Amino acid sequence: MGSSPSRPNFQRRPQQEVRLHMEHLQRISDIKAKPLLKDGGILELSMTHHDMIFRMKETNILDNFVPLKQDLLPYKNLPFRVVLNSNMGKVDVKILERADGKVGIDLKGMRGMSCIPEEICYNNEMQQCSWLDLSRNQLDSLENVQLLIHLQEVFIGRVIEHGKIYGNRFTKIPTQLYQLPFLRILDMSGNKLNEIPPSIVNLRHIECLSVARNGLKTLPKELEQLGNLRTLCLDGNDLTELPDFLSRCHSIRKLSVRNNKIVKLPEDLPLMEGMEILNIHGNDLTSLPESMGEFMSLVILIASHNKLRGLPISMEALSTLEVLGMENNLFKFVPVCVPKMSNLKMMSFSFNEIVEIQDDIGQMLALDRLWLEGNKIDKFPEALPLAIEIDDLRIGDNAFSGLPDCIGQLYGMRDLCISKLKLHRLPDTFEWLYNLRTLDIGDNELSVFPKEIMKLKNLRELQYYGNALKELPEDIANLENLVVLNLKNNVLRTMPDSLAELTNLRILDISANQFREFPLSVCGTVSLQYIDAADCHISSLPDELGQLSNVQSLVLYNNTFDKLPSTIYGMTALSELRFADNGVQALPTRLCALLTSLLLTLLTTPWRIQTTAL
Repeated sequence: MGSSPSRPNFQRRPQQEVRLHMEHLQRISDIKAKPLLKDGGILELSMTHHDMIFRMKETNILDNFVPLKQDLLPYKNLPFRVVLNSNMGKVDVKILERADGKVGIDLKGMRGMSCIPEEICYNNEMQQCSWLDLSRNQLDSLENVQLLIHLQEVFIGRVIEHGKIYGNRFTKIPTQLYQLPFLRILDMSGNKLNEIPPSIVNLRHIECLSVARNGLKTLPKELEQLGNLRTLCLDGNDLTELPDFLSRCHSIRKLSVRNNKIVKLPEDLPLMEGMEILNIHGNDLTSLPESMGEFMSLVILIASHNKLRGLPISMEALSTLEVLGMENNLFKFVPVCVPKMSNLKMMSFSFNEIVEIQDDIGQMLALDRLWLEGNKIDKFPEALPLAIEIDDLRIGDNAFSGLPDCIGQLYGMRDLCISKLKLHRLPDTFEWLYNLRTLDIGDNELSVFPKEIMKLKNLRELQYYGNALKELPEDIANLENLVVLNLKNNVLRTMPDSLAELTNLRILDISANQFREFPLSVCGTVSLQYIDAADCHISSLPDELGQLSNVQSLVLYNNTFDKLPSTIYGMTALSELRFADNGVQALPTRLCALLTSLLLTLLTTPWRIQTTAL
């Protein structure tokens, strides 16, 4: 999926970081930005504060609608408890019990382990486990794994973390796996397989198979004999076509062939009568088979990042289809078959070349998510309000420059993106959108804050970056449920005192404005947990900064102050402080002592930084 065009284009500097362990970060359960949190609520510190705000806006369609990985890698999505820690064969072994009650062996990321220690395979307790995680190792053999006779799930894939690849190096599917009579899930993604052997037929109970990111160019005919196979993931290989026999794999419910080189789909593919999810993202398809309308059970179709210009008319018969993802293709209009898909709930034609939206889109009464940003639409589709169930509308970065009064009729809408439309004002009816939770109105020409937004008291996230806004009104306190406020890249010189009344505000970005002093009203907003005030020409920091006892991340780089206030030690939750490209030459000793988990990003002469007594 492509990123939303509403996301500002941040220029990233090379960063030199000193990373320390965090000890007192708290979980933020009420913030929308769940991707920011690792298991247990630990913040991912490799991410900049800009990512913290804007990763909420980057959404892959399949992430919202049963991603394939939930079936292939269930342990990633389930909490667990440690049953046993032990050392066997110089390897630290964990036995974990997942929330689904299944007990397994966690051996992922064991440096230097090239094979499974015999002590594990011959241990009676280990032999009762139902899953085994061997990912992020350097294995090329699974000798004796067949002794773990109760295994149902085996994970020996590759993982990419922080740009580095951690994985195994199997060139063939280990024959020992064929001797596991209950094996249902096998993940061999990211190895060095160049073929799936005919012997795959020995995995007669396999239900989920992932061989993504290998070097596969062909598929064996024996796959059609795997009568229990439900999910097949072939992403990131070198396939140029799907074989005809695949249409006889009637048991498959979920098929993903993302990021291959496929130029054509088999005409008989719809004979896979149980197919529910088909993901053909990132291939070289210029058309889909005329038979596509014959899929009887298809619920999700993702065909983004291809070269499609149209869809077969037969697809209007897809009465079970709920999700249609067609971003980043070559469509000039929404195909006529689409409005006739009676149960379609989510549709994305973002980043195409669409000029006009037909009136019959108002007939799509089941539609609740419509993404059309990044096209060439020259007029807001006035028939849109007839589709009264729309919950999420993204129509920014198009050619029209005003909103009609009828937009106020979308009363139930909760998420709206209208960025990059050269808007000067909002219609009076905009205040009728009282159910809005998220509003992205960035990169417009709204230099005066619209009074209509003040009526949206349910708003939780407001993206108002890049509007040349000169003043934030005192009435901002009316948005009492606001959690995220992004005012980056405006021309603000002050912040209203009423900001402190926003008791739910957690994330505030005021970077790239024209402050000369750090706004005192921000210091009074004690609920804040993330603040970005970079690139603001701030010459001094107030002592009141120490009142922000809940702030975990404070970004202050590229200002002009030369010291940190001694009261900063009062920011007891602080775990990330960025103040490069300033004149700071010394850190308070007390700060260093108290913030033992502090992450410092020092972009300028870090070796000259000294500590001074308070």
